[in-house]
Amino acid sequence: MPDLSDRMEWQYAAEPDVMTWTVKAIDRNILIWVCLFGSVIVPFAIASFIFYMKDDGLMASGFLFAISILVFLFFKIGLEKTVFVYRATEERLEVCQWQDIPDLVFTFLKVFPFIVVGIILMALISNPALSFAALAGPALVGILLASVGGDSHYKAIYKRFRHDEVIWSEIRKALLDEKKGLLALSVDWENKVIDPAAVDLANKEHHIHLYPVYFRKDQERSVLALIRERVPDATVMVEGQYTYPFSG
Repeated sequence: MPDLSDRMEWQYAAEPDVMTWTVKAIDRNILIWVCLFGSVIVPFAIASFIFYMKDDGLMASGFLFAISILVFLFFKIGLEKTVFVYRATEERLEVCQWQDIPDLVFTFLKVFPFIVVGIILMALISNPALSFAALAGPALVGILLASVGGDSHYKAIYKRFRHDEVIWSEIRKALLDEKKGLLALSVDWENKVIDPAAVDLANKEHHIHLYPVYFRKDQERSVLALIRERVPDATVMVEGQYTYPFSG
């Protein structure tokens, strides 16, 4: 991905930069999305197979169509990467970030409940013996997923532009996770919930208080060299596995 730092409006543009880089990364726990979409896709796949075995190609195709939409939405929302643009100066690290989810995805989410309801009704009409309870659960989950995802506030949250800054001198600890391509920082924020010196990097529950800085593999050496050079000498830096908060 090209460096987008020249396109950003930096708050401290008067400070000469010493390094800039841009990266796209998944910055959240995707398990919640796997559970939500899986609870709909699996029953729909079973229903499609049942109709296929009964030589009802129309209904089998209907469920497969719904599954294809769900898979598309899962990849475009659950697995959508966030764009991070970093600009480092002598005093601080500025960060601009956003999720570039296409508006088409949210349009799909708005019409998806009608598709689900239509397929469920067609299935019951085609085969009255089919248990309504077997399809009601995934149908309700699908409608809930679509109603939440299609909400304008949800769209604003996911597509919002965010700006952060980290003062080098306020970094107390750092956890390097090379596998995820990030360095999670314990920073002495003004609105800190916990004393950064008291953060236990080995305790996964404390990782919610860390601020991840992302990098690609080809950027790793230069980014780590930069941060090691700028943070206070007393900063503790260890290697480990960073755990994302369980949120969508």
